[in-house]
Amino acid sequence: MTALVVLCLAWLVSAAAAVPGSAPKTGNPAPRPGSAPLYVSDYTANEILKRPADRGPQETVPTTGLTRPTYMVLDAAGDLYISDTVNSRVVKVPADGGPQETVTTDVLRPLGLALDAAGNLYVADSFNDRVVKVPADGGPQETVPTSGLLHPAGLALDSGGRLYIADFVNDRVVRVPVDGGAQTTVPTSGLSQPTGLALHEPAEGEGDARLYIADSGNDRVVRVPAGGGPQTTVRARGLKSPQGLALDPAANLYIADFGNDRVVKVPARGGPQRTVPFSGLTTPVGVALPPAPVPPTGVTAAAGRGKATVSFTPSASGSVTEYTVTARNLTHPSHRNPSAQGAGSPVTVKGLKAGDKYTFTVTATNAAGATSLRSDPSLPVRPRR
Repeated sequence: MTALVVLCLAWLVSAAAAVPGSAPKTGNPAPRPGSAPLYVSDYTANEILKRPADRGPQETVPTTGLTRPTYMVLDAAGDLYISDTVNSRVVKVPADGGPQETVTTDVLRPLGLALDAAGNLYVADSFNDRVVKVPADGGPQETVPTSGLLHPAGLALDSGGRLYIADFVNDRVVRVPVDGGAQTTVPTSGLSQPTGLALHEPAEGEGDARLYIADSGNDRVVRVPAGGGPQTTVRARGLKSPQGLALDPAANLYIADFGNDRVVKVPARGGPQRTVPFSGLTTPVGVALPPAPVPPTGVTAAAGRGKATVSFTPSASGSVTEYTVTARNLTHPSHRNPSAQGAGSPVTVKGLKAGDKYTFTVTATNAAGATSLRSDPSLPVRPRR
């Protein structure tokens, strides 16, 4: 029995068979570049668990009345959207601690979710064999033009407005422009009951976008170039009915390993797979991280007496609450690298050794707790005595 069968009631078995700048703060731990809180839906326990970005203790997200929660998505403000699958609704848990809201009930067994830059929400309306759009402005729900879907599962949306849909029963992934246009099938090989999707779009000039697919019927995750190209199998060991997928800014992959009651992390640069430490987790389905800001640009430094004032162009992303400037001692690389935080440019970093040469990088952290990758470094400066 596949995981999606369990998620969406047993009669899906027969269906699948029948149809194929401020005062800086110092002394605080600097957030890790590319870090973000990780959320996982516990399908059996009807709850959402969270691991904070600072590797603090596990938390349970306050929710009300969930029955078999599955896929999730977060916005940059930290608002959490959840497919409350058996209750046939999507709910929103506000980041500010406000009451849980119902976003839509005009769906039947919803699964995958995706948000665009304008805040419009896309929902895989699985048992209605369609994807719907819930406009951010409160307008009427719309059906995204698609063809031939049978129990769509995971969703992913690229920056060009193209929606990727895991077409579970048809053993394929399709791509469709959300504003209209021809649907195409993503070239893949041997998929069986695809579920979760995740898309990695590198910065311009740093490579092609890559689509990750949870190939649940084959107990694996595969990766394909989003624009077409050879398929590869992700080096993840021992998976059983993998479901939701998520990528952090450094392209580390998180997998909801449904049949093994765990979430695994597969490092982007090779390294050993590890299990993310969630306590008491059973049958995870969705995994989600909030979107991270883009890094600041144009970093410059002006040296002072045992300090440097660092200026930069703020992140182009919204909901940024804090910037962290970190020094790097080029003269003595083994020395401690001081940092300082501020709400904007400039930020002054103190505690620098006079005469040593330093460069500086800047990260941005948003209201959801996600931190960007490092900026390009400044040119080196030498603090004075």
